[in-house]
Amino acid sequence: MATTGNDSDIVKWLSIANRYTRIALDRRLQPYRLNASMYYYILRLHEHPRLTQDKLISLTYLNPSNVTRAVNQLVNLGYVRKRQSKLDRRVYELSLTKRGERIYPEIVKLRQEVAENLLTEIAGDHDELVDQIRQLALTAVANETPNEGK
Repeated sequence: MATTGNDSDIVKWLSIANRYTRIALDRRLQPYRLNASMYYYILRLHEHPRLTQDKLISLTYLNPSNVTRAVNQLVNLGYVRKRQSKLDRRVYELSLTKRGERIYPEIVKLRQEVAENLLTEIAGDHDELVDQIRQLALTAVANETPNEGK
């Protein structure tokens, strides 16, 4: 692929977008005692009840200790329930509590508001843009992930 003098700017602008999006999310999540690092787990657990912690780790592309820390915070806040699996005592299943289910719609709404604020000045197909950014992120993950199973 040919490079231009502006190619390195992608890293800068993705970093800035990430930082300020997290600030916006943090501000909106503050009433729930959540932050941009924690809300995602509530979304995934709503979509996948009784998700194992290992599967949650694979969905997040994060270090297992970061996921464990966030899950424990969510348990302490009363949003997530962590139970030992009846089938395999080494495995923990995660699910939302009633409190976690109650805030789910609000989290979806505020996340959508943050996304709309980001995209308000962007013309064109937002779904296509999101897909391109997703591909960019997956490429970055693949480039920095050890060759598993290869």
